[in-house]
Amino acid sequence: MTKLVVANWKMNGDTSKISADLNYYAHVSETNKSNVILALPYIYLVWAKQHLLVNSKINLAAQDLSHYLNCGAYTGKINGEMLKDAGVEYVIIGHSERRNLIGENGPILVHKVRNAFESGLTPIFCVGEPLSARTDGSYLQFIELQLAGLEEIEQFKDIVIAYEPCWSIGTGKIPTMAEIQEVVEFIHQYMQKRFSYVKISVLYGGSVTGQNVDDILKIKSVDGVLVGGASLKVSDFTDICAKV
Repeated sequence: MTKLVVANWKMNGDTSKISADLNYYAHVSETNKSNVILALPYIYLVWAKQHLLVNSKINLAAQDLSHYLNCGAYTGKINGEMLKDAGVEYVIIGHSERRNLIGENGPILVHKVRNAFESGLTPIFCVGEPLSARTDGSYLQFIELQLAGLEEIEQFKDIVIAYEPCWSIGTGKIPTMAEIQEVVEFIHQYMQKRFSYVKISVLYGGSVTGQNVDDILKIKSVDGVLVGGASLKVSDFTDICAKV
């Protein structure tokens, strides 16, 4: 299985940076690959697909989508059909920042995953424990609760699960390789037991850099990485992609 590199730009970028970075990525062999996925802010997705990446192999992801499936009177929302129409192939759902800052809960996230499936998008569903759950030893139970809602979805399709321990995101702290392996293998086992008929990839995300990505990718159960801060630095992100 080809390992994935997902760049989550979050709320960063402007036309100058988007143009410079994506033009570079589209013409460099290390990054111009179909397993490289760029999650850009909404307003840059169409421009990126139709102009900057028009002849490249790079795929696009949205950072979120609406939990309302159909078009309608939902000011400020963007649904899966719109994203698919814009050339998007993946969508991040349940990132810890949306869970913690916006208060997105289980039922809303289940609706979003269902909507992604129905729109032909591949969800990148994020799970991960806070420091308190890691400290008291309840981290696997915490992650199991985050995954459990997916069993409500009737027509389950291929999915990417991203394990991102909340205490590691943007902090520079990273679990040991043994800790990553334990959780990623747990996720694989949980998902394969319930959804053995679909393709399931499990990524690691949380302070991924060019310095630690080699060790992370050596873990056989890790199918790729979700990159945050390092994805905003061209040299760092290129280095990461070159190792996948």
